[in-house]
Amino acid sequence: MINEPSRGRYVRFAMEDIIEMPNTESVFPDWRTASPKQTELDGALLARTTGKVNKLLRWMLEDDEINQYHSWANVVSVRRLGYNDHGPVHARISTYNALKILRLLNEAGFEPSLVKEEVGRYEDSQVAVVLGCLLHDIGMGVAREQHEWHSIHLADEFIKRYLARLYKEGDPMRAVLRAMAHEIIVGHMAKVRIHSIEAGVVLVADGTDMSKGRARVPEMLSTDPVVGDIHRYSANAIARVEIERGELKPVRITVNMTNTSGLFQVEEVLMTKVKASPIMGELEICAVVNAEPPKFYLK
Repeated sequence: MINEPSRGRYVRFAMEDIIEMPNTESVFPDWRTASPKQTELDGALLARTTGKVNKLLRWMLEDDEINQYHSWANVVSVRRLGYNDHGPVHARISTYNALKILRLLNEAGFEPSLVKEEVGRYEDSQVAVVLGCLLHDIGMGVAREQHEWHSIHLADEFIKRYLARLYKEGDPMRAVLRAMAHEIIVGHMAKVRIHSIEAGVVLVADGTDMSKGRARVPEMLSTDPVVGDIHRYSANAIARVEIERGELKPVRITVNMTNTSGLFQVEEVLMTKVKASPIMGELEICAVVNAEPPKFYLK
C-alpha cells in the first residue's frame, strides 16, 4: 500500500491499482532502424578489423542501449540546439577515421603510446580507440557544455562491460584501457590536455567528420538563425575529407570544399583539435577549394 498526499489528507491505494499507460502521443526517434549510412559504416568497420577489435565493434554496434544514447544525443544536438550530427553516424565516421589514422601512423613506424611504453600491444590501442571514440559524444544528450564529462559518466558502464568480455578477470589491461578510454573522451574537445597517441588520434579524427552530410538534417529542419548556424553552413561547403598516407608525414588529411566558407571548419574546428593533439607533428593538413591550388595548413 502507498500513501499519497491529496489536499492535506492521505489516500490509500494498492500497487495493483497502478496501471502504466502507453505514451501514444510521444514521437521518438526510430531507436532500432539503422540509416543506410549507418549500415554502410557498420559494414566498413567490421570488414577492416579483426580479433578483439572486431569482436568489440560487433558488440557495441549492435548494443540497443548505446544506440539509444546516440539517438537521444542527436535529438538534443539537432532538434533542440540546431547543431550538427552527434549521433550514431558521427560516432561511426569518427571511429572509422581514428582507426585509419592509427593504422597509417603505425605503418610508418610511429607507435601508439601503449606499444611505445611497453604496456600493451597495437590491438590494445585499437580497443581503447574504439571504446572512447564510439562513446565520446553520448553526453550531448545531457548538455552541450562540458558534454565530454557527461559522456564519461554515461559511457563508463559500457567500457567496463566490454573490457570484462575481452580481458580476463585480474588482467591489468582492464584498468589501463578504462583509463585511456576516459582520456580519449575527456580530451576530444581540446579543452583538457591529453598526452597519449591514442587520445590524440581520436581528437583529430573527431574533427575530420565535417562534410556536407553532417549538416544536412539541421539545414532541413530550420532556416532561422540558431546557435549552430556557422557549423552547418560551413559544413555544407565541405564535399569530402580524404585521409591517406602523406608525402612527407605519415598522414595527410585533405578537405575538399565547394567554397571558402568551408575554411571555417578547417581553421576553427579541425586545426583547433590538431594543435592540441600529440600527433600534430605527424600530419599534413590541406584544404582544396574547387580547382584552386591546395592550401596547406600543416606540412
